[in-house]
Formats: sequence, structure tokens, C-alpha cells
Amino acid sequence: MDAYSRIEILMADKYGKSTTTRKAVGDFMLADNHAVNVKSNNVAKQNYSPNMISIKKMHKWVFEERNELSFIFVDYEEVGDGLRILKESDLIPIERISWHCLSIEAQGYGVIQKVGPLETVPDQTKRDFYKGFLAAYEKYREKEHKKHERFSKSFIKNPDSIDW
Repeated sequence: MDAYSRIEILMADKYGKSTTTRKAVGDFMLADNHAVNVKSNNVAKQNYSPNMISIKKMHKWVFEERNELSFIFVDYEEVGDGLRILKESDLIPIERISWHCLSIEAQGYGVIQKVGPLETVPDQTKRDFYKGFLAAYEKYREKEHKKHERFSKSFIKNPDSIDW
């Protein structure tokens, strides 16, 4: 079993819960309307920008269906066949995470990535988080649009002009 799967199980056990399927919103559920994602980091490796959640899943679960989503961040190291938890956060509701350490990057419709050290804003509301999401999404769309514009310039404009 992979280290991240073992850590997910450890965190779920800590809250008296079982892990969910890979396609679920969270790694385990605190309640029917409260998903928890466990983000583990092997300190011996370079984790540049770990994926947190797809924006489509996050938007539907948190903002359309009005459910709760929290994260637990775990730093660990592998020791022989086992692992040692070095640091773990408390449950952090998604709306308490600052957009200063998040970005939306290209995978599917977009994925939220942690691109810097974790920053939280204890009094940030879901509304404030959503405003940050909208700004980050617009930045993502502009970047994707420019990427597609550059790529489309390489297209052959007149396929009839080529000797196939």
C-alpha cells in the first residue's frame, strides 16, 4: 500500500471514519455533507505544486450543493517499511485557505494546486474565498486562451495547398 493511502487511513481512523473511493470528493467523510481531503507530503521529495482538488468537483460540492470541504496537511518521512508523521494540521476548511498559496492550473477543467507554503486566513468567509476563486479562475482562463492562441497559429490554414 502506498504511503499516501496509509496516511489517509490513519487520518480517517483518527476521526473514527473509513476512507472513501478515489472518485469521491474527499478521502473520508466527517458527515454526509462534510468531506475531508488528506494531502500528504514526503519531505524527502520535491513536491512542487501538489494537486488539491479539481475546480469542477470543488465548485459543485462546496458552492452549488452547499457542503463542507476541509483539508488535513501531513508531512511525513519513510522509515524502512514504515512511515513517520512529522507534522499534521488540524482540519482546515477550504474557505480558510488563502489564495496567496493556491493557483488554478491546467488539468481537465482546471485543478487547484498548492503553489507555496500553506497560508490560512482564520476569518475568511466562503464568500471571500469564492471571490478569490473567481479571480484565480479568470487568470487561468486567460493563460489557457493565450496557450491555445499560440498553438492554433501553427495550424495549416489551407489544407488543400499541401500535397498529401
